[in-house]
Amino acid sequence: MQLIREPLLYNSSPPLKLLSLLLVILISALFTLIFGLVGGYLFYGSEVMDYLGNLSSIDGPEIMPMLTYLQIINTLGIFVFPPLLFAFLVSRKPTRYLSMEQSPAILSIIAGVAVIIVILPFLLWTAGINEMLNLPEWMAGIENWMKDSEAQAKKLTDLFLATTTTSGLIINLFMIAVLPAIGEEFLFRGVLLRLFREWFGNVHLAVIISAILFSALHLQFYGFLPRFILGIFLGYVFVWTRSIWIPVIIHFFNNGSAVVAAWLYSKGMTTTDAESLGHYDQPFMIISSLLMVLVLVFLIRFYETKKKGSTIE
Repeated sequence: MQLIREPLLYNSSPPLKLLSLLLVILISALFTLIFGLVGGYLFYGSEVMDYLGNLSSIDGPEIMPMLTYLQIINTLGIFVFPPLLFAFLVSRKPTRYLSMEQSPAILSIIAGVAVIIVILPFLLWTAGINEMLNLPEWMAGIENWMKDSEAQAKKLTDLFLATTTTSGLIINLFMIAVLPAIGEEFLFRGVLLRLFREWFGNVHLAVIISAILFSALHLQFYGFLPRFILGIFLGYVFVWTRSIWIPVIIHFFNNGSAVVAAWLYSKGMTTTDAESLGHYDQPFMIISSLLMVLVLVFLIRFYETKKKGSTIE
């Protein structure tokens, strides 16, 4: 009788799996950084090292190809590769572990995308609350660092979104919508949510913790609250549908719509920029936004429960 060798972490405890995941992320980020720098040096010369040595000086369209290249390498190393590698370490069926085998239901996809559209007024209202955050005086240094990080991230995003070419739009959709949708959903929902549920035995706690990490690790602190709310929604959609592809599609639509809106605005084809989409100050619109979201979420929950009757293992 031939013995089947179990994956390395197959019988490990959730805390050990979590530590192993962190190690996988560090190793993946390190290796992709090394190979990325080697490739970057071959393509762009010493400018790559100059950029890494002075991140605060990024400016100008001439460095956009290099910035795009490094951003893609960074996303692959931190978000895309680690959950795929980790799945092979913990399961004999990695695709099943990541919930890749369950076909997404069209009704749930439509309702999920609709949530992203109608939730905008409510999310922008929560973003306004988030921006009023003031830390105590003794934490002024941390607050200044948070503001600097936010400004740096916004500057980089604005550079990416300023393109007016069709090729630039396609590259931005791949870099800002496709890769993050796959990598972040596989990592935060496909792996971390599952690990925390296995650890604590409580699906709601697992959704909340994974949403907190999802928002915090973006290092955009003044957008923490709206991103946390999105993380909660994506977490429950994953639990209810048992398919990683539905949160991936919703995530892609959320990011991709902002990319397209920014491109249309840069081309002068619309007067509304990406940051102004769904911005309403009227309390009626904000309350209506929240009510429509609750109805759509209930629809997804009801449909998926009736169809499957259970959640992720």
